[in-house]
Amino acid sequence: MNKKLIALAVAGAFAAPVAMADTGNVKISGTLDMSIDNVDGNTNTTAPVTDNGRQWGVSSNVSNVVLSGDEDLGNGTSAVWQLQTFVNFGGTGANTANDGTLSNGVSYVGLSSKSWGSVLVGKQDSSMKLLGRKVDLFGNHLGDSRNLIQKYGSTTDWDARPTNTVLYATPDMSGFKAYIHYTTNADSSYTKENSTTVTGVAGMYENGPVFAGLAYQKNSIRATANSADPSAWRLAGGYNLGDFKLVALYEQTKDNSAVAGTDDDRKVWGLGGAYRMGSNTLKLQYYKAGQYGNVANTDANMWALGVDHAMSKRTTAYVGYARTSNDSGVGYSMSGGGHDDNYGTVSGKDPSGFQVGLVHKF
Repeated sequence: MNKKLIALAVAGAFAAPVAMADTGNVKISGTLDMSIDNVDGNTNTTAPVTDNGRQWGVSSNVSNVVLSGDEDLGNGTSAVWQLQTFVNFGGTGANTANDGTLSNGVSYVGLSSKSWGSVLVGKQDSSMKLLGRKVDLFGNHLGDSRNLIQKYGSTTDWDARPTNTVLYATPDMSGFKAYIHYTTNADSSYTKENSTTVTGVAGMYENGPVFAGLAYQKNSIRATANSADPSAWRLAGGYNLGDFKLVALYEQTKDNSAVAGTDDDRKVWGLGGAYRMGSNTLKLQYYKAGQYGNVANTDANMWALGVDHAMSKRTTAYVGYARTSNDSGVGYSMSGGGHDDNYGTVSGKDPSGFQVGLVHKF
């Protein structure tokens, strides 16, 4: 009996490393980003419309956990996969979409090679979003540029993360990389007669202190006889001058409402700068949204100011302030985009807010 127990123990000791090896290609990473916000100038959009005044909130700011891995298939090709899940520790605002759904972030399976690139199938950031995230100094915080560049006047989202997407990324070619993505069944209630497909492409060059990129996206809609296909292009760039960094973005969108014959084009541009002083980085960013087609009083501008303090390679504390000034006919926010709690606003209001937070990457 004792000999049998000893044999089982020895077998278990050898089997354990084998079982561990089966999960050896799984990598765990992610970001925890919590902030305490104090916002003002927001309005309750339900009747009766009343000014909520100054209020406090806690936001998770796209905190997420990523499981990923790869397997060598030989001949320089690997199978790759990822499951990204957002987590929400705040939930005091209007956006609770990141609550507890497995793989609600960028999630895919595919093949990758240093010689021919990558083909990924699943849920992907659009090419427009990939470019816009490269030059936003306040991404996921108050003043996120997506408050102005993401969408307006329609359900077309230029910074989307659609499911049903095939993405091809070229290999790195001396700093240049291109992305092509195609999304099928992009509408929420797909039928053969009522469907939307999304096609996008982006080219980015990053070498030394220089970054530049151009992206284009078109949404093909078959909803009605008089529907139009919304399209957009985005140009972005950046330059590092030692401890000083400059970034810029220009975007032009067409047929935002997806209704043929409607004057609803729009232009947005933005500038930003960051200066590093030891472990501290000072940041300033300004975005301007032009008039929405021929609709009067639909201009807006947003500016953000902040300081990041690097406590270690993985942990950063930050403080920031952002304000959006709206014309009487428009109601852009300053707390949307990747900031999980979008306190919102309505036409003619000028929302603003302070925040203090901590980011830890693992």
